[in-house]
Amino acid sequence: MLLDAAERSFAHRGYRASTMQVIARDAGYTRAVIYRHFGSRDQLLDALVVRVAVRKMAAIAARLETTTDPGDLVTESLVIVATEVGQDPLLRVISEHTDEGNVAAMIARSATLSEVLAGQFEMGFRQAGDKLRAGLRPGDAARFVLSVALGLLLGLVPGADDAEQVRRYVQVFVLPALVADPSPAGPVFTASG
Repeated sequence: MLLDAAERSFAHRGYRASTMQVIARDAGYTRAVIYRHFGSRDQLLDALVVRVAVRKMAAIAARLETTTDPGDLVTESLVIVATEVGQDPLLRVISEHTDEGNVAAMIARSATLSEVLAGQFEMGFRQAGDKLRAGLRPGDAARFVLSVALGLLLGLVPGADDAEQVRRYVQVFVLPALVADPSPAGPVFTASG
């Protein structure tokens, strides 16, 4: 209930107006109750970011549920992350007021979220079995994909807002590190990217 109220408040009022007092009142509680659940506003924000990210991961999984090839799953999930997750209105409102001012840094700073996301990727890589590169540990693959996702969200890869370019980037540079039988390399960056 507190996170529902926090999400509504940040979405409708913005960052500055969404004080702990306002969120508590909207949820029908006192400020003391909210501080019992979340020791600080940063802890509340972290819980909210984790909640939104888990919801995004579930939506991505649902969109890709018929995709069975590990390479295609990695590719398409990274395309969605690069082109959609950073545009989430709630994540943008919250992240614009962090020191770094971006969604990727906010996600990277959340130890809880990093563990949740890495765990999701690791589970997928465990199921990939012999389709993964020989000797590659699922946990290592998961951390690698998470770092690529953060790099895409930070815009460190040219053209990270272009789905086709991200797809080419992942297929040429990321999948060879992960899958047993990657596609042959080809052009990645367009003249403008």
